[in-house]
Amino acid sequence: MPTALEEQAAKNMFIGFNNMHNLTKVNRMKSEMGLLSDYPHFYSLKMEGKENISLFGRRASENGEFLISSHDKDFTVYGRNYLCTVVPNFLGTRFEIYNFGLEPGYLLNKDIPKDLLPLRKRLGTIEYDSNFFAEKPRSFRVTVTDETGADRFHENLPPKFNE
Repeated sequence: MPTALEEQAAKNMFIGFNNMHNLTKVNRMKSEMGLLSDYPHFYSLKMEGKENISLFGRRASENGEFLISSHDKDFTVYGRNYLCTVVPNFLGTRFEIYNFGLEPGYLLNKDIPKDLLPLRKRLGTIEYDSNFFAEKPRSFRVTVTDETGADRFHENLPPKFNE
């Protein structure tokens, strides 16, 4: 059985930084239509040119959080395969990405050593401006928080239309 530090190092490989251009394919599988909804939805992410699926996701409701896991059947928060959470805002135009750490204040027992378990950290933010009339493409921004806590900002390039 791996120690907590070994487990943390393995999880960091999934959500670590790389300075490469990554092409991925995301598949969404809806649940069978129930009484009122077809949720939960399940997602899989596969890197281009790779055979195996890298990440798995689950969204329990239309406005719910996305739980990201390294295993397709285990979406237990704080479990062994739990990697991160993607939290949408009310309108679904801003998504905050948090790592697998515990939320501050989650543990009420003060006898646990301070650095035994990692604390939750924000990894980044994905944000776009909605366009209700489909007249123009949306503007899209990504903020990535590095290991030092500094934010790196990225914006999409404006499209070039045939003129």
